[in-house]
Amino acid sequence: MFHINHVRRTVLSVTLGAIVVAGSALSGALLTHAQPVDDCRTFPETGHKVCGKFLTYWDSHGGLAQQGFPISETFTENSPLDGKPYTVQYFERAVFELHPENQPPYDVLLSQLGTFVAKQKYTQGFPATGGVPFYEDRLDPATFIESFYNAINRKEYDRAYSYFQPGAADVPTYTDFVAGYADTASVMIYTGKIEVNAGAGNLYANVPTVLVATHTDGSVHTYAACYILHRTNAGIDPNPDAVLWKLMKGTATEDTANTPVATLLAEPCGP
Repeated sequence: MFHINHVRRTVLSVTLGAIVVAGSALSGALLTHAQPVDDCRTFPETGHKVCGKFLTYWDSHGGLAQQGFPISETFTENSPLDGKPYTVQYFERAVFELHPENQPPYDVLLSQLGTFVAKQKYTQGFPATGGVPFYEDRLDPATFIESFYNAINRKEYDRAYSYFQPGAADVPTYTDFVAGYADTASVMIYTGKIEVNAGAGNLYANVPTVLVATHTDGSVHTYAACYILHRTNAGIDPNPDAVLWKLMKGTATEDTANTPVATLLAEPCGP
């Protein structure tokens, strides 16, 4: 049976696995471990040093708590916003840019990561009044699942239904698919370790997923789900959409035992 409609209480997810810095592992480290050398300070926690104006900015703008440890040395990078080269240094929670054309204290600025990510991820911009922004990325199995539920959340059922593999067994009718989300309020999704297998010019992905769904009556239910995706290998089909993942099969089982999410994600997921 194709049990996608068992996951009907869905409105979207924010993928929790997106950009999580290992702050918890480092939060107990002491700044006294960093040894100053000339105008630089080396951080043995990550093996990188911070120097000059970047070090001054780090010290005067929250230090470890706000910026995190350095995760790179300084280097030159073209800004994705204006295309110009800047000296930058990456930290766990920020990217510093050197702007010698500006007078202090504006000669060190934070890279506009929010602007960059917003343009990259939410290609249609943000809604004016707190709705869910459009998101679609079907080139990766995890972002495919996020895109699928983004469409459901926005009640773009035509878009969500178009993600199904044409001709796949047990795909619900469009009418049943839409009806399955009648009591949907919201959902948060978690994806686990994805297994991708190849065969005869095709790729297949097993995506373990946990759905924490809120119903329109306010009740919250957790489901352990498994999605099987398919796409064609690049270069085989001239149709550019052939390399986009399609949903072949999905199953979901409600968890009534308050099982930890990590345990549910570790359950077997396969055809």
